[in-house]
Amino acid sequence: MKDFAQKLLCIISENLNPPPSYIKEAVGEVYQNITISYYSPCPQPDLALGLQSHSDMGAITLLIQDDVGGIEVLKDGMWIPVPALRDGILVILADQTEIITNGRYKSSVHRAVVDAERARLSVATFYDPSKSRKIFTAAKLVSKDEPQKYRDVIYGDYVSSWYSKGPEGKRNIDALLIQQ
Repeated sequence: MKDFAQKLLCIISENLNPPPSYIKEAVGEVYQNITISYYSPCPQPDLALGLQSHSDMGAITLLIQDDVGGIEVLKDGMWIPVPALRDGILVILADQTEIITNGRYKSSVHRAVVDAERARLSVATFYDPSKSRKIFTAAKLVSKDEPQKYRDVIYGDYVSSWYSKGPEGKRNIDALLIQQ
């Protein structure tokens, strides 16, 4: 999963014209963890939420899930169900990639919902910078026409901020926006 995450970040870098390894190197030493989530069936799923809406804090998340759907992404103010990918890997871009790419690649606001009749199981692999890593926008992606959108941040401070105040109904990354 680590190799796959690095390859995906190289593809994004290559698409933006910095060297292919730019984002991987900007993320630096990786802290990778895995979370296994079990969502029980709920006879009234509209009254329960598996996981609140959020964007992931790190660089990229790779999600393996069973055939029970449950991930929804926020698009144009509406929650869109993501089809279950039993034999695939769902790629979720996270906040640090958005900062590095100056917003050209957006982190995904998503949530998990429960099913009325079937339990759901998912395995998420989070590819995150070390807590001491300073994350900043790639200089090549900043210009007079496209000024820097986000302040630099130490990743550990970013994580602490989320845990101290939570998402407050919006993306944590929005606190780093530079007013234009």
